[in-house]
Amino acid sequence: MGEVLSGDEEQRATISRRRFLSLAAAGVAAGGAAGMLGPVLWDQLERAAAATTKPGKLGSSTGRTLVLVTLYGGNDGLNTVVPYKDPSYAASRGVLAIDPSTVLDLGNGFGLHAAMGQFHKLWTKGHLAIVQGVGFANPNYSHFESMDIWQTAQPSDPSGTGWLGRWMDKTGADPLRAVAIGPTVPTLLSGERVQAAAIAPGPIQLPGSSADVALYRSMATTSRGEPTLLVDAAHSNADLLKVNDVLGPILNKTAHANPLKLTGAEAPDTAGSAGALAIANGGGGQSAANVLSTQLSVVANLLLADVPTEVFSVELGGFDTHTDQINTQAALLPQLDTAVGAFLDAISTTKRGKETVVLVYTEFGRRVSSNASAGTDHGWANVVFAAGQPVKGGFYGEPPSLTNLSEGNQIYNLDFRRVYATVLDQVIGVDASTFLGGKFSAVAFV
Repeated sequence: MGEVLSGDEEQRATISRRRFLSLAAAGVAAGGAAGMLGPVLWDQLERAAAATTKPGKLGSSTGRTLVLVTLYGGNDGLNTVVPYKDPSYAASRGVLAIDPSTVLDLGNGFGLHAAMGQFHKLWTKGHLAIVQGVGFANPNYSHFESMDIWQTAQPSDPSGTGWLGRWMDKTGADPLRAVAIGPTVPTLLSGERVQAAAIAPGPIQLPGSSADVALYRSMATTSRGEPTLLVDAAHSNADLLKVNDVLGPILNKTAHANPLKLTGAEAPDTAGSAGALAIANGGGGQSAANVLSTQLSVVANLLLADVPTEVFSVELGGFDTHTDQINTQAALLPQLDTAVGAFLDAISTTKRGKETVVLVYTEFGRRVSSNASAGTDHGWANVVFAAGQPVKGGFYGEPPSLTNLSEGNQIYNLDFRRVYATVLDQVIGVDASTFLGGKFSAVAFV
């Protein structure tokens, strides 16, 4: 079994429900997000929040919510879900092999990385599924193309729309059905006619001094006979003011001046700039401290406010561990673990929270053997996590062999589109074949 944390250590490693939610005091940057959403979408979001519209009215037949966590860079699954009882693991990994005395035991000869304490708690509660051996045929070692394959669900031609973008195209034109927390909309949420809304974390504040704000508010009013362009501009300003007045308090209601710092990490960066977000550049760039917790805290507050969004997308970068893998994972995996654990805890007692599923994936696994730089190179098969109260915990799929390899890589045995088919069928409530270009059998983790 893995190491048990002392009371002080556990307190440092865990964000309380209130303090986790307070990370969203950063909220939505009115100016930046307005540019991405546009006045019409701001008005829809404001009205949805004010009316506390129930999920399902936008097309979901299950009432469930999906939260997608994208890990950019190719997280090493072998050192995340560790086959520590397989002698081939230590023999192949060498200096990168995880000390078996530190893992958090899962049974079946596997254990979680020591930094994954919150995931282990979910496992013991039966709310964590680990899908093994996931991948696709004809692997591509490019970050860009592999992630495009995952996000379009089209391995033969990953240049088109996202798998959930096609769902949005088919089932309704309201882009608020899906929201990306970040500066841009990822491919997976982009359709031909509809794409998700993008919300950048950052403080809700009107620009300028109090006098400037007063002037800005005066521009939100109209007079009879004004030109159409001025009327449209006034309506746009009025929409932003409504968001500031209505949505702002929702995201700021649990504001705390000094959010709890994680062990060995700085307080969350809530500046709201694109640079503060995970760098989704295909190269697995490093992300600012606790970025994922900040993004998921925004999602939590929106769920607690019962906005009608059915799918959320968040991200964390930095997993391209060609060098210094041990230390890099030791820094990033706690961010993933704490963010997801605190998020699910924060929403656990609510109706929406009880029907929320978190799916964690990355573009590919890493090579079995370590390289000469204390890292691992791009590989193939990997693990996918699903977490939440609707999830049926346990192992799914077959762990790929550590000795029967292809070009030094584990061979996949479960097509990633089977994971998507499960989500589309059981979480979103639609016929998966319509959006995946074929029939893929579900995996019974939901």
